[in-house]
Amino acid sequence: MPHHTSAPSSRVSRRRFLAGAGAAAGVATFGRAPAVIGQQVRELQVWHTEVEPQTVKVIQDTSIAEFEKKFPGFKVKQQALGWGDLNTKLLAALAAGSPPDLTHLNPFMTASLYTKNLLRPMDELIRSVGESDIHEATRKLQFFDGKYYGITHAMGATYFCERRDLRVKKGLKAPETYADMLSLCAALTEDGRYAFQMPGEKLYMGFVHPAEWLAGNGGSWVDAKTWRPQLNSKPMLEILDYLQKLNKFQSQGWSGQKYLDTQAALATGKIAMSYLSGARAIGYIEKYAPENMRDPEHFMPLLRPHGPSGKIGMSALDGENWAVFSQSKYPNEAFEFLRLFYKKDYYMQYCHSVPIHLTPIFSSMLNDPAYLANERIKKWKAWHEVVLTGLKGNRFLPLGFTRPEDNLLPFLAELDGSSIVADMVVEVMVGGKNPKAEADRAQKRAEELLTQLGHKRWS
Repeated sequence: MPHHTSAPSSRVSRRRFLAGAGAAAGVATFGRAPAVIGQQVRELQVWHTEVEPQTVKVIQDTSIAEFEKKFPGFKVKQQALGWGDLNTKLLAALAAGSPPDLTHLNPFMTASLYTKNLLRPMDELIRSVGESDIHEATRKLQFFDGKYYGITHAMGATYFCERRDLRVKKGLKAPETYADMLSLCAALTEDGRYAFQMPGEKLYMGFVHPAEWLAGNGGSWVDAKTWRPQLNSKPMLEILDYLQKLNKFQSQGWSGQKYLDTQAALATGKIAMSYLSGARAIGYIEKYAPENMRDPEHFMPLLRPHGPSGKIGMSALDGENWAVFSQSKYPNEAFEFLRLFYKKDYYMQYCHSVPIHLTPIFSSMLNDPAYLANERIKKWKAWHEVVLTGLKGNRFLPLGFTRPEDNLLPFLAELDGSSIVADMVVEVMVGGKNPKAEADRAQKRAEELLTQLGHKRWS
């Protein structure tokens, strides 16, 4: 998720959207050619979060080119937006009743949009591209009341990126528990080098990492039945205690640094581990690390440890889903575009534009010789194997989820948009505040937020 460098939109923007948006969802059909009135050319608006130039070019040269050839009455306008920018723009467009025809969403937003009847089902598309071949880790993230309302564009796992050579030289094993991680950090903090660095953006500190911590320590955002927040639960208090101890092994100014700053610090030897990484980090390593170290022998992924109340460490599965809105101007053509996007040769080129991080959603493609023939995948195949190991061991949950059922929660977008969790984490880590006091304050704020949103089920 390296392109996600800005935080989500404000609560004000979200409330404006929540108050004003609403429409009846329709069912799209395929194969319907667009009507052309005279020589008028219609514009299909496609928004996505893949901002890297080579990816934008692949989309333009493959699915867009064929779509415009197939439907001469249309031009496709793609907009590549960083995730925070997309959220801000998208919520405003929905509130105004003029969203794009097709866009990326994050899975935790989908339930909120579905409950407001803003999404169109896409069952026919799912069947046409191969429902049974879509990996189970992502197949039903947008599945409500027996219908599909989204399809993931690609999968990208998150984890630590470590200087594995440094850990191996000390004869230390990969950490499995919080205690193991604290010991490893103590061993790697030396000679002016810090053990690790976290990204300071609110998106990560207030949502992505807390979800991972809760999932890996037997906790959850809310109680499954009552939806009462669990921010002062035993698992969260154990997490906050761990974070306070962990904080001394990174530089004091980390909370003012961005995600990409952590990748640069790792590549240039200032830290031994980047707390948040994905396969996009390979690009930074190949650009900034010493030439004789740009390889998997020096830089490798490291899966998350688990807490005292957990059994296995969990990481985020970074993968936005495509969505078509009930308000979309050209919904039928949007689905036709997606059919071309997932055409095997086009889709493989798309995944190869950011190798390994854009992992295919189709199980049959994960070990396809044609997919593995990519030069960067061949060089960094050990990274690909970590993704496969994590998928097989159920070590990944969708970004922001603490358990699979979180896809049904209609308020995660609002929790993400608030600063409640980020404030708690930063006060404990940077401010050295009492974990219990900060957790109780966050719990009260979260209960107030869900009550205001009409989601209170507890007494």
